[in-house]
Amino acid sequence: MHDDAGDLRFFVLLVEAGNLTAVARQLNVSAGASSRRLARMEERLGVRLVTRTSRRFDLTDEGRTFYERAVDIMIDIEAAEAEISATQKELRGVLRIGAPLELGRRRLADFVSEFADRFPKLRVHLLLSDEGLDVVNSRLDLAIRIGMPNETGVVATKIMSSERVICASPAYLERFGMPTTPAELHRHRCICLMRGHELGMLDRWRLSRAEEDQIVEVAPHLSTTSGEVVHDWALKGKGIVFKVLWDVGDDLQQGRLVRLLPEYQGEAIGLFATMPSRRNVPLRVRTFLDNLRDFLLHPQS
Repeated sequence: MHDDAGDLRFFVLLVEAGNLTAVARQLNVSAGASSRRLARMEERLGVRLVTRTSRRFDLTDEGRTFYERAVDIMIDIEAAEAEISATQKELRGVLRIGAPLELGRRRLADFVSEFADRFPKLRVHLLLSDEGLDVVNSRLDLAIRIGMPNETGVVATKIMSSERVICASPAYLERFGMPTTPAELHRHRCICLMRGHELGMLDRWRLSRAEEDQIVEVAPHLSTTSGEVVHDWALKGKGIVFKVLWDVGDDLQQGRLVRLLPEYQGEAIGLFATMPSRRNVPLRVRTFLDNLRDFLLHPQS
């Protein structure tokens, strides 16, 4: 009989540690024993979880999915144990949260202030940045980020998934017309986001329809490092944007923006919460994360 919970804990520790030797030291076993345990897990699951190299490993797609689910399960187990043993139910202390600028201003700011109102002995700091906040170096309890983090030594749990959609304002469409095929985007005024230290341009838009996948390379009429500015420019009729649905959903519902080429699906985007450790997570952090997930998934409830 295999130890399911033990295997989940082992795999999460392995990903956090970054290699088999490091996790072996944490568990006080040999590197060979850790390697054999991983091999047994892969054999039992019938999939390869990692791609091994001489010094490190990379997660396969199946391994990344398994890690995300394992983290959620382990957090739930530890949260249940903590709630049973906790003697202090009132949230107090300092809670430091980081988030992308646009998401933080448009979606999270009101939620965070209302959460703080519910727990008057809790002090909440919300740090917003489009550069991507490092949960460890920025001394955060929790960082909300788009996409799975690459850092080791942190734990990540997926909050929700969405997709990018192509959209523009009615004013833009009245002036320039509506594209009817992805190829027509090239002649339109598109607005693109710049990311990273080298200001890489997000001008290759991945679209799919049925079994057909394609990448459309647009010519940006405007570009900026601020997702919020991209959003504002679109609302003002300055061009066509490729935005994640959680940023523009309200605008689409209210008619401030119009979805274009709706038969095409944009790439899937994950919203993750990262923490410096999954062990001994304070009750204030777990409570905030649970409430945030419920708020984002069920905004009208």
